Amino acid sequence: MDQDHANVKSSPSNAAESPRPALFRETLCVLECLVPAGARSDVRCEGFLGCWREPPYAYFFFTGCAGKKASASLKAMGFRITGHYELAYAQWQRLPSRILDVGPFRIAFGLFDEEMPSALRHVIVLDPGLVFGSGMHPTTQLCLDLLSRVYRPEAMMTAVDLGTGTGVLALAAARLGARRVVAVDVNPLAVREAAANVRENGLSRKVFLVAAESLNAIGPFGDLLLMNLEWPGLCAVLETDGWKRFPWVLCSGYLHDQAPIVQARLSQTHRMEAALAHEGWEASFWAGAAS
Repeated sequence: MDQDHANVKSSPSNAAESPRPALFRETLCVLECLVPAGARSDVRCEGFLGCWREPPYAYFFFTGCAGKKASASLKAMGFRITGHYELAYAQWQRLPSRILDVGPFRIAFGLFDEEMPSALRHVIVLDPGLVFGSGMHPTTQLCLDLLSRVYRPEAMMTAVDLGTGTGVLALAAARLGARRVVAVDVNPLAVREAAANVRENGLSRKVFLVAAESLNAIGPFGDLLLMNLEWPGLCAVLETDGWKRFPWVLCSGYLHDQAPIVQARLSQTHRMEAALAHEGWEASFWAGAAS
C-alpha cells in the first residue's frame, strides 16, 4: 500500500468528508498479510468487509472494533500479518459531500434532490466502497470527460472496461448508449462492489462483471477498450497484443512524463485522436487503422 506517486492514484486531500451512513462513518482496520500457498481469502469473521489482493500480499478490511479478533482469525488460518493500520473511512476514500459533476455526468453518492443543470445529462449513482473509482481522482475525471467527447453510439456499441474498480467508467459508457459493456477486474472486492453499483443504476442488462485472473485476458469482445490502470498494470497490458484488435482505445493512469512510453506503444497500430491533461495526469483516445 505504501507506493510512490507514479504508481498510485490517490484522491485529493482537500475533498470534504461524505455524510453518508454505514461504511462512510466507519473506522477501518486494515491488516496486510503475506498470503500462504493455497490460502483462501473468503474470511468468515465478525466485522469483515472485504479483501484486496496484491500478490504476494492481501489486505483484509474489517470494522475498527473487530481488529483483535480479526488478527487472531487470520493467524489461525496461516496468514502472516505484516502490517496493521487503523484509519477513518474518509482517509481511505475521500469524497465530496453528495454529488460530483464531471462533463455531462453527475455522480451521486446516495440520494440527492438538487435540480440538474442543463449541461448534465447522465446520473451515475455510486457507492465507492473500498475500491478505486469514486470519480475524485484526475484520471477518472479525465476519462469521463474524454469519453463523453469521443463516444459514438452508432459505432461503439460494445465496450470493455479493463480494471473497472467501482464500475464508474463502465456505467458511463452504458449511460452514453453502449448496448453491452464487459467490466473486468482481478480484484474480487472490486467485482463485488461494481456489481452492486450496476444493480443500483438499473443497468444489469447492459453491464456485465467479469472476475479475471489477469488483466491481460482481454478476450475477443468489444469495439471500445477503456483502460484507467495503475502504471505497472498499464505497462503490462500494453506489452501484450490483446488491446490491438480494438477499433478504439481510451487510455489513462499515466503521468505527463510517462506519456511518451504510452504513445510509442499505442502508435504502433493506432493513431491518437484526442487527449486531455489535468494535474500532471493524462488521458488519450486512439483509433485503429480501420476506424
